[in-house]
Amino acid sequence: MRRGGLVPAGLLACLAWPAQAHWEFTRWGMTQQQVVAASRGTTRALPPAERRPVPNARIEYRAAGEFRAGTLRLTVAFAFDARNGGLVCVSARGEAAQADALRARLERLFGAPQERGRDPASGAITLGWSRPDEIDLHISPGRPVVLLHCARGV
Repeated sequence: MRRGGLVPAGLLACLAWPAQAHWEFTRWGMTQQQVVAASRGTTRALPPAERRPVPNARIEYRAAGEFRAGTLRLTVAFAFDARNGGLVCVSARGEAAQADALRARLERLFGAPQERGRDPASGAITLGWSRPDEIDLHISPGRPVVLLHCARGV
């Protein structure tokens, strides 16, 4: 009898679990080669001359490409930990017209943002999620939409 009560409680706990971390077709910790392979031809490894280190963060952008989902079109770049080589962040940029589609996708995947800000002078909106990952979305009228999605603790 007692056992039967545990199963429904366990199922309810699974349903309440937060959205899984990671970015789209990648998983945090993947190598550059794994990210390129998982993209199915939409991402390429950057040659050393095109790589971008991030000062004071010990990460380097080593792969870039395009992400498409429905009408959403983004240019993406993948940052890897300089110590262990694993994927830690994804940056994305899209035309201003992509802002609503990107925001809706993030809210569908991760729920409502935990942080919201608006610059009254420029009209820029900043949305932030702190779970399951660190996600910042910056929307400025008439300017490209910018996303930074990183593993927690980066």
